[in-house]
Amino acid sequence: MTMLHSLCCLSLLIFLPLVVCAQSAKKIDYAEFDRLTRTYVNEQGLVNYRGLKQELSALKGFVDQLAAVSPDSHPQLFADESEKLRYFITAYNAWVLYIVAAKYPQKDVLWGRFGGIGPKLKFKDQPITLGGQASSLETLEHKIIRPRFGDPRIHFYINCAAFSCPPLAQGAIAKGRTDEALNEAAHRFINSQKYVRFDAATKRLELSSIFKWFSDDFLGWLQNKRGIKEPHIAQFILLYLDNPAREALSKVPPDQLRISYLAYDTSLNEQK
Repeated sequence: MTMLHSLCCLSLLIFLPLVVCAQSAKKIDYAEFDRLTRTYVNEQGLVNYRGLKQELSALKGFVDQLAAVSPDSHPQLFADESEKLRYFITAYNAWVLYIVAAKYPQKDVLWGRFGGIGPKLKFKDQPITLGGQASSLETLEHKIIRPRFGDPRIHFYINCAAFSCPPLAQGAIAKGRTDEALNEAAHRFINSQKYVRFDAATKRLELSSIFKWFSDDFLGWLQNKRGIKEPHIAQFILLYLDNPAREALSKVPPDQLRISYLAYDTSLNEQK
């Protein structure tokens, strides 16, 4: 056997397992996550963690899928950017549910025990795995979802297990419906008095602190996608606000609005 022949054989032996691995990888099956969230998340987006903990093995089975396959590890399994985004925002919510349910009834896994008074625990210290790569919730949100997709509507969908977080959706996003799901989340969030309040008499617009923390995402989108040179957060709100609140807010020039931000309740988003 020549040296060239030996090298070829060795290369084949190394390459074949990679081919087999790529062929054996499966697309994410969202059915179980769909069932679990429909069963243990109510219409207000609050979670029955006690019940979910009884099915922790089922939830682990789903996050194990996420741990094995991702758009980065197996791009051939994700048809387009919409399906990639579907994966990543679902992964965020699924991992949060798993981390919290696994420790329940402990309630300070991700946030301070006293709901806004205690210290915030570091999301970056919560290990997760995506497509065979070690990661964290913080990395997933700030290094993957936000910069890659540039879609501020994700802030109305991903849920960090705090009471003031956006309501957790019941069911998984159906294939091909990522954009629709994000629109529904934005509409639900912005039309809830829990997150957005407008008093026409005083011209006061009270907003979730999410609009303050991620103002660059919202205003940058208005600049880049809508061509507004000097955007105002109210212009984003108006895209999803229903009448009659929408009509009232649209009559007030942005520079006359009095903006304030609502306190963020970090107590656990559990059903009581």
